[in-house]
Amino acid sequence: MEILFKFLLSIHILGAICGLGATFASPFVMKSARNVRSAFTAHMVNAKIEKLAKIGSIALVASGLVMGFIHPYLFTTGWYIASIVLYILTQPVVAYVLPRYERAMLEILGQTKGDDLPSEYIQVANKTKPFTFTTYFLLILLVFLMVFKPF
Repeated sequence: MEILFKFLLSIHILGAICGLGATFASPFVMKSARNVRSAFTAHMVNAKIEKLAKIGSIALVASGLVMGFIHPYLFTTGWYIASIVLYILTQPVVAYVLPRYERAMLEILGQTKGDDLPSEYIQVANKTKPFTFTTYFLLILLVFLMVFKPF
């Protein structure tokens, strides 16, 4: 059983690298848009990054929960429970709120004539910043809990 646990831990770490790393990279890609053409490219690259983030996040939560079932005492530790709660709190933002803004930005780009980014696009992009910062904060807390297991 311990070999299975170590295998799952490896999957868990790889899932964290892929899922959380991709989540951190996404806003940097989106900020690189300077005109309509580069914005479309940024959205295309971001869509690929989001696939990696989704796969990594699913691997992360699935392996984490299975490890908890292998070692049920984990469900009594504060860091493990807090990690699950933080993960659940991030999901509506990354799975619903941010993609909604992404669709709105793509719609604005599709209606744009010329190569300058329209002010409406920039306004929508600016609305994502608080959600992005909140996600970053929660994910940093999540990583802290998983690495240091403070309680």
